[in-house]
Amino acid sequence: MFKGVLACLVSVGLISFGAATVNAAGLVEQNLDYTDHLQELHNPARGTTHHKGFYLRPGKTLDLKSNGTVYNDFMRFLIDLGGFSSNAWEKDANGNKVSRGVSQPLDEVSLNNVRSALDSLRRRGGACTIRASYDIDCRGSQDPDVETTLIHTKQLAELYSDYEDVIHFVELGMFGTCGEMTTGGQDNHAKALQTFLENSSDGIKVGVRSPQVVALWMGLKDPYSTWYVFPDFRAGSERFQDSTRSERYAKYMDRVGLYNDGYLGSDNDLGTFGAGEPYPISRENVISWMEEFGVAVPYGGDFVCNYNPETRPPLNTAEYLSYEGFRTHTSYIGGSMAGQCYNFMDTTIFVGFDPEYSGKVKGREYVRDHLGYRFVLRKSVLSDSAAVGDKLQLKLNIQNVGFANNLTASKATLILKQVAGESAIEIPLKFDPRKLFSRKLKMMESKNPTGLWTGKNFADLYDAENPVFDGVNEISESVALPADLALGEYKAYLRISHYGDFKTDKNFHVIQFANDSTYFDKETGSNYIGKFEFVEELQSIKMLSNGALAVNKPSRVEVFDIHGAKVLTKVVTGELDLSKDLPKGIYMVKTPKSVHKVVVK
Repeated sequence: MFKGVLACLVSVGLISFGAATVNAAGLVEQNLDYTDHLQELHNPARGTTHHKGFYLRPGKTLDLKSNGTVYNDFMRFLIDLGGFSSNAWEKDANGNKVSRGVSQPLDEVSLNNVRSALDSLRRRGGACTIRASYDIDCRGSQDPDVETTLIHTKQLAELYSDYEDVIHFVELGMFGTCGEMTTGGQDNHAKALQTFLENSSDGIKVGVRSPQVVALWMGLKDPYSTWYVFPDFRAGSERFQDSTRSERYAKYMDRVGLYNDGYLGSDNDLGTFGAGEPYPISRENVISWMEEFGVAVPYGGDFVCNYNPETRPPLNTAEYLSYEGFRTHTSYIGGSMAGQCYNFMDTTIFVGFDPEYSGKVKGREYVRDHLGYRFVLRKSVLSDSAAVGDKLQLKLNIQNVGFANNLTASKATLILKQVAGESAIEIPLKFDPRKLFSRKLKMMESKNPTGLWTGKNFADLYDAENPVFDGVNEISESVALPADLALGEYKAYLRISHYGDFKTDKNFHVIQFANDSTYFDKETGSNYIGKFEFVEELQSIKMLSNGALAVNKPSRVEVFDIHGAKVLTKVVTGELDLSKDLPKGIYMVKTPKSVHKVVVK
């Protein structure tokens, strides 16, 4: 029995044979539920968006209250700029086309309308994707001249820069029906992208509708072809790597992505990807680019129905997303198509490679819980006690089981609540919650060089048992405790938020873990990770020159012989001389928080 106790204590560093003093404080794994409880979480900037459109007109102030600006915490704002395009039209009562705009810069009234909508969302504590175009009603292309479009792009880029905390992703739009960038020419799309990047802050991420625009923007067009072909748009190609390292592009590579309004509708996502001229950028090449350079860039769009022929399996399934979603870092889908093409997964049970979910939930529930990030506390180890002037040690394993990463909440803090009281304090931690990365798959390219999905061929696509990274992020911190902290037992909570001040930030963008929901403290927006005792001085045992022991605090002592048999139990205050009670030999003296070897001569 004693040998097992001894081995355990050695493993956590409580025993130091031959030392004069043994520190009584040790690291203790907390007795918590470390499983994903599979419940729906409403964490910021992830999941299904809810659409809302705004129509800007010169000099016209929007009544945002009657316009229903914000009715959900995660929105997809669609901004119609038709009032500032001479090519914009609508139909009158007789069905005739009539002009509805004049090409000119956006006026301050309209810009303030956009600010008001974003301010409203900020007050609610929400986030959004946002897209501006001249035709949000999908009547047909109504773009102004390119010069006017670029002026508007610059104005919006500057405005959006004040809302890094609210804007999850900018879907560039600005061209074509519904803002899907189907007109205006890809050269102009690339110009608009560059204009936006140059005039927006580093925290604003932007996507375009076609990977070809990214390739064109990166200067990867084949110079020897009259077609718009991009054979070097491969993450491993020399020309691609040269572009990513160049002064022009390097500073933007972690800000540029795609939005996909044909998401998983077919093998090529309704024309988003291709396999040869004039659309040579294959699905695998695009996914490889996003896998490497899109770690901090959102991805999503309208999740559409299956358009694959009967000879091909559908891609819009939870099983397929359990493979591709982790590579593309999918964080959201547009809610407008959810009823028809997303909720149908309620009729199927998820059977992918995820032991916590497979066979236990419907397909839609799996996708719902994996869009964006999802944090599960897998292990929590804390100091069992800490003394005045000491530091609290904590070691946490947090697994991000979601497809993507948290890009919004940037502050990690420790909340301490005294068990016997109601007050709480908040202490900053060092680690960056935006680096709690999701898993990275180990690809099996040799088995399936085409990369095409054949239904359930996970073994051909990736090694499920041996990922490159399993999403378990290890955190180790030594936290200085305030000198005026009251003595007593404390509950410790980990808080991940945008501002890091629970007393003033109104829990803006706090993140709830997927563990037992009772672990989440709604008052402070933090997650329970265990408890410890704050004491005036740590208990220690000191060996005296006469071979006796001195215990600095009253303690119950148990003594074991070399065979592990308990030979003595007593309460000690001060000095303990075992020679008075025991024959010569080697003994182990165990207090509630330490073990020490003693030789009785």
